[in-house]
Amino acid sequence: MYTHDASDAQLVVAIAAGEKEGADMRQRVTAVAIALLLLPISAAAGKPPPGAVAVTLTTQNLHWRLSPMPPVRFGPLRRIRTIAVRDTSRYQRIWGFGAAMTDTSAWLLYDELRPARRARAMAELFAGSGIGLRYLSLPVGASDFTATGVPYTYDDMPAGQTDPTLSRFSVAHDRRYIFPALRQALVVNPAILILARPWSAPGWMKANDALDDVDFAGQLLSGDYGAFAHYLVDFVEAFTRAGVPIAALTPENEAHTSSLYPGMDLDEDTFLLRYLAPALRAARIHPRVYGLDGSGFEAGLNMITGPVRSVIAGVAWHCYQGLQQMSVLHDASPTASLVMDECSPRVAYYPTAETVIASLRNYAQAVDLWNLALDPAGGPKQPVPGCDNCQAVVTIDERTHRARLTLDYYQLGQASKFVQRGAIRIYSDRWVSDFPASGSIGVTEGLDNVAVRNPDGTRVLVAYNNSAAPVRFQVAWHRRGFAYRLAPHATATFEWN
Repeated sequence: MYTHDASDAQLVVAIAAGEKEGADMRQRVTAVAIALLLLPISAAAGKPPPGAVAVTLTTQNLHWRLSPMPPVRFGPLRRIRTIAVRDTSRYQRIWGFGAAMTDTSAWLLYDELRPARRARAMAELFAGSGIGLRYLSLPVGASDFTATGVPYTYDDMPAGQTDPTLSRFSVAHDRRYIFPALRQALVVNPAILILARPWSAPGWMKANDALDDVDFAGQLLSGDYGAFAHYLVDFVEAFTRAGVPIAALTPENEAHTSSLYPGMDLDEDTFLLRYLAPALRAARIHPRVYGLDGSGFEAGLNMITGPVRSVIAGVAWHCYQGLQQMSVLHDASPTASLVMDECSPRVAYYPTAETVIASLRNYAQAVDLWNLALDPAGGPKQPVPGCDNCQAVVTIDERTHRARLTLDYYQLGQASKFVQRGAIRIYSDRWVSDFPASGSIGVTEGLDNVAVRNPDGTRVLVAYNNSAAPVRFQVAWHRRGFAYRLAPHATATFEWN
């Protein structure tokens, strides 16, 4: 069973006290959090002794959940099926793992948990003694997941009215629970990076004067490209002033998707080259900018091989049309950064463990699930067709004001708890394959894995058995090996020096 260590308990008490005692206590809380973060991310489990391999296991039925198992040891190689790990073949650098702090998630975490339970949930999510999430996506305004079910932006106007100078721009909506939730996460883990993603510009900037994109009518008006660029600049600056720095930014979410929830279409290349990049430069703010923020392979390919590549770091990808296409994008532009910034458990074709492994094997530098927190019914959300079967990393019940860690939490933690920021993916044999882009979506049946070398020199191999039968295998490294038997739908993390 996964348990909190003494440092985790200290952090919970400190955060809860800090909510009552002002700036001095918040500084002490930050000091406690930073002290925890200076420990290796797997400090709760302990480092393996020389020659031994630490094993951590999560099973499908959660009988074992991020549970330390008896260590195994390297020995002579056996004649069984083998995953060879090689340090000499290196791939992308990894920044972290996380999920989306939607309006719904922030409200549930901050308003629907009492201070001590909230502090515990924050530690479980973001502390090194929890699963150490370090990469969050954040809607700019509303997605379809809002606490009230009503969408919003930061400059909404009555129908027929406009605000071209953005004189009515305000982030007042976020002061109640979004800013506090994000600031508390940053106290627990100051290393969190935030990727901001707009679903829609204010309605008055769009052809339909509304936030939706029904029948693709929600085009951003060409005359308001400049206003929308300045809207995003104002957003980044407002959040920075509020103590929530924005590390990365996309210009839109899932373009060309007809929706009753917030959505938008625009000429992304023109907007990025002629409006957003100059506006960011003029304001002297420099978030990494990612194009696409969706699953449109051709659009993504054109961005990383065309003129707009000069003003973007790379492409943000969603898993819903497959993950293998990221490798094709990487091959077309090896210096382009790729992040997998949305994949919703129970809606995507990938279990969370497979989402993590397949994303990393296809060159993702960060991996984000969709909602960080939802209620037991998968909401609250705007009552329109959308993500109607979503599940989150944490389930929070508004009636009992309790949080429950889901299977997705534990499967995500099998990577996020052990793979440090700055880790490099290294070579490991793969026995399964991604389905072809033209066919179904997912990974063939069997044992999947990914290997990394952490900055502190430890090696980590995350393995997931997506089949209905146990799999016995051997991991070979430097002409030695260890054997293991992994149960069906179980996830194991192996860590060695």
